[in-house]
Amino acid sequence: MGEALLTAATTALTVKGAMAGALGAAAPELQHGLAATKDAALAQSRTVLDQATSRVVGAVVRVPSPSPRRTAPTGTAPAITSTTPDPQEARPGRSTRLMLRRILREAAIRHQLDPKLVLALSYWESGWDQSLVSQTGAVGLMQVEPATAQEAGPALLGRAVDINDPYDNADVGAAILRENLDAFKDPAMALAAYYQGPTSLRANEMFPDTQQYVQGILDLATRMNP
Repeated sequence: MGEALLTAATTALTVKGAMAGALGAAAPELQHGLAATKDAALAQSRTVLDQATSRVVGAVVRVPSPSPRRTAPTGTAPAITSTTPDPQEARPGRSTRLMLRRILREAAIRHQLDPKLVLALSYWESGWDQSLVSQTGAVGLMQVEPATAQEAGPALLGRAVDINDPYDNADVGAAILRENLDAFKDPAMALAAYYQGPTSLRANEMFPDTQQYVQGILDLATRMNP
């Protein structure tokens, strides 16, 4: 394109020089007419060059067509599924738990107590956990104090007891509850004496925390399956 423009300009200059040399001595009217003709020729040449340039540019420079917008794929996300463990599946220590429940029921029957009440008392105290030891040293599923067991074993069972053994622990705990029930003639008062102590209960009646303890166990006993 640059060479074409340069050639056209050179040609125009050559024509102009030739015309000026041949007609230098002509009349002014003739010179004026030739100048007008020259200007028209140059204008026409410029128009032709502009059109040619436009064609060249259009052929070389291609404007890309707009590409279609990329959209996210459609579809439904896979559903998230979860499995819920079966509550009836065996749990660690399940057999031991069943054994402890049986020991508690048998102790309740031996001492003529409602098994539901004994089961609820033990669950409230320890969650039926024989290995549980409180800050005060109470042991096992009935949370029996060592000093209490040392006295109550011989007095109520006629023998020494080992509160680390679940059978002895349940046996002496049920015996203490039986003694309290015989003394106060009321399950609520018997539970209160088990928690607060018979002497304190007689002197002070139930403390607020004792009342909560008793009510909680009585409510739990109504839902207990012996």
